[in-house]
Amino acid sequence: MRKISILNLFIGYFILLAWNFNKPVYSSARILNCNGAIPRKTACLIRANSFKATIRRIDVCQSNPFPNYRSSPDFSGAKCINLLNSELSSQNDLNENKKFYLSEDMNIKKGGYSFISIIFKNNFTVSGKYKSGNYFWATSKEGPTKVIQSKSNISIPKEFNTKLTNWRGEKNIDNKYCVNNGGTTSRCDLQYNGFKMTGIGMDSNFIEASGNRTKYMFFVSELSPIVNLNQNAEGYFSLNLEKNLEVYGNGSAVTSISIAPFKFKTRYISEAQ
Repeated sequence: MRKISILNLFIGYFILLAWNFNKPVYSSARILNCNGAIPRKTACLIRANSFKATIRRIDVCQSNPFPNYRSSPDFSGAKCINLLNSELSSQNDLNENKKFYLSEDMNIKKGGYSFISIIFKNNFTVSGKYKSGNYFWATSKEGPTKVIQSKSNISIPKEFNTKLTNWRGEKNIDNKYCVNNGGTTSRCDLQYNGFKMTGIGMDSNFIEASGNRTKYMFFVSELSPIVNLNQNAEGYFSLNLEKNLEVYGNGSAVTSISIAPFKFKTRYISEAQ
């Protein structure tokens, strides 16, 4: 009989934070979907018109592969199963639901898999628009705070590109979303919208890094429930990305449209007979 285990993993909070280090920090309360009104000193969620992010690697692990005493991930020591490596697969954009099948050559270790880690290339491109009353607001090429306002519909909003270089920003101030004492320049234990995970900048050799050396972003979160596998496990992990943007306003106008926490809906489906 087919058994289905559904896991929810929330990742990507770093993108919003990276753009707002020198702006008022949003409340840590739950951020709701936009309802047609302009938010007032808070944010609401809309679906992105376009969302481009490239994943370098995905692993499920029995223990945390990148604890805070290490300077690089240890996939072997954490007994990880590599589900995706962009050098071996072209399925690295997650524009649609992706299935990652277990196979004999993955060297599966018997036990409970309680962590999932995802490595992104440090380059993200999005666009979106929002209508409130008689006005439309849309993203521009200049970034999340350079919002275009129009009385006519903006059919195709402009895409903008961003990268993360420092969790503490140019002024080296505590990041209120990072519970590890405001974060370091390269590492943040994120607590946002009720969810927790760790985000770490890495260089081209997967060594912890910040600034212009940040070529990849590593994210790790605990799985719930734990996925128990044996050496002969048959099945696949299914991942789907929900692509949301955050609309922020002052009550009378939209002042920014930025990447929101993006949600991976992750399912493990056993095909054992």
